[in-house]
Amino acid sequence: MPEQAIARRVNGLSVLLPGGLATLLALYLAPILITAANRYGIVDKPKPPLKAQAAPVAYLGGLVVFAAFLLSLAITFPFDQRVLAILLCASLVVAVGLVDDLGTLIPRDKLIGQLVAALVLVKGGVKVDIAAVPFPLDEALSMLWMVTCMNAFNIVDVSDGLATTAALVGSLGAAAIAVFNDEPMIAAMSASLFGASLGFLRVNRQPARMYLGDTGSMFLGAMLGALAMIGNYSSANVVSAWFVPLCLLAIPLFDLALVIVARIRTGRPVYHGSPDHFAVRLRHHGKPARFAARSAGVVGAVVVAAGLFSMPLDDVDAAAVFGITAAVLVGTLLFVLLRLPPNPPVAGPGA
Repeated sequence: MPEQAIARRVNGLSVLLPGGLATLLALYLAPILITAANRYGIVDKPKPPLKAQAAPVAYLGGLVVFAAFLLSLAITFPFDQRVLAILLCASLVVAVGLVDDLGTLIPRDKLIGQLVAALVLVKGGVKVDIAAVPFPLDEALSMLWMVTCMNAFNIVDVSDGLATTAALVGSLGAAAIAVFNDEPMIAAMSASLFGASLGFLRVNRQPARMYLGDTGSMFLGAMLGALAMIGNYSSANVVSAWFVPLCLLAIPLFDLALVIVARIRTGRPVYHGSPDHFAVRLRHHGKPARFAARSAGVVGAVVVAAGLFSMPLDDVDAAAVFGITAAVLVGTLLFVLLRLPPNPPVAGPGA
């Protein structure tokens, strides 16, 4: 079917149908895979300070989100070359994540798997399209972006409902932009991702009955990274072309920046686990996981709104919006870094 014919049908129904179907599928599949994960011992066991749950929690949540996304998209939208490239990349990411969730993959091999998936994506024609960036730098930049997005979602998935909330915010923003720009592929895929995440949130919010695992967190990062990379963000200014994609992934990218800065500041390797995540810091200071997820969702939505607001502006005004947003986020990062230490001081005997 010609792209023009599909584009004329980008309306409320063409977004609600894949989104609603993905939600129903996720709601149906989650209890089935929770039972299977518990039966076969595919669970995440408590391991403070990062894993503070009271009892083991089922993994395989990534399969719920992936299956709901894929089935809803297959039923409601015709596949073209770019869709197939994104789905092939996503399938490779899910395979790598699943092996990692089963505990048989070292970090180096996981990174290699991410790079292979990103390479498949760019060879399928899904990559950064900036006139000033020539080949092969555009492909290298696209792969770097994809690996960053996968690892950012992997990093932020340390608290009940947090990574899923980040996916909800990013996919909703991507769907809204795609509908406005008559981009049927991005609209349908974003809606399916939103619906799958929304359905999964029912079992992932505090107290979580199921976790995304590396399978789910890397899949969400890969999907949002790909959709953000190929969207059309503005013909009025050049700032929004790179500002809006960053806004769509603001929550995981913020936590990734916080963790990297905190680990460098204390002289630790950036690839070693630590309690530096903002959600873990909030938990150590008495805030529950639902507070971290809701707060991040609100802040993420405001940042996405700032990105959308910048799209019709001229270069100067769009740069001003970017500057204000960046200043607020940097200020927030410094506040969390300096005022919310990962391990608060223990009260003395007389406290």
